[in-house]
Formats: sequence, structure tokens, C-alpha cells
Amino acid sequence: MSATFEGKPWTASFTLAQTMHMAGRPMLNLSGTEQGSPTKTFNSMLVLRDPNDLAGSYKLKAGAAASSANFNILDSGAMVGHVRFASGEIVIDKYDPAAKTISGHFSALGKDESGKPGELTEGRFSGIPVTEQ
Repeated sequence: MSATFEGKPWTASFTLAQTMHMAGRPMLNLSGTEQGSPTKTFNSMLVLRDPNDLAGSYKLKAGAAASSANFNILDSGAMVGHVRFASGEIVIDKYDPAAKTISGHFSALGKDESGKPGELTEGRFSGIPVTEQ
């Protein structure tokens, strides 16, 4: 998983794609973390239309009933940056049910706690294994 965050390259050291049920709805937690100093994590919770076919487009919105995403920056364990994305899209271009993997692309716009805009572009992920919670 990789992207450009605020004009700088970001590449996940490890990724997670996990399906689950929350409040009776099928969900997918898709995330990636770049380890280092600071540690940078992209995290999303997608409301699935069909828990047996994950492919499709997921529009990002703020709010508990919608698919959502954020980007966190931690330095020495302390949160030094948090962007909550209010718009954007995660597209799962391919779901391989036999191998249980997903591939796709994403982009998002949002703001940090102070109201400063944050942008994530050119996001890509490929062959991420999907597990069930």
C-alpha cells in the first residue's frame, strides 16, 4: 500500500484488511502503517454492500453510518497529527475470493484538528490478504 500524503510519498510497512460486523452491518477495515519516526497510519472502515464480493467503489464521508478514513502521525507514541477525511473514495478494483485478496486505489481530502487541509492522492494497494474477525 502506498500513496502521496500532503505531497510526500508514504509506503506502508505492513497492511491489514479485515472483515467484521459492527452494529449488524458488514464492514471492512483496510489500513496500512509506515513504521519509523514518526509512524504514519492510513485507516479506513468501509460499509460493505455485499460481504461476499468486496469489489466496488466506496465513497468516504464523515459520520458513523458512512464509510470513513483517517491518517494518523505518531512520534514517540504521541499523536502529532490526525487528518479526518470528509471526502474521497476507496475503490477495490479486484477481489479474488479464492485467494481472499484485494487490490485497488484510493484518494481523500480532509482536515486536521486545527482545520488545516490534508490530502491523500495516488493511493494504491495490491494483493492484500483479507481475513475475518
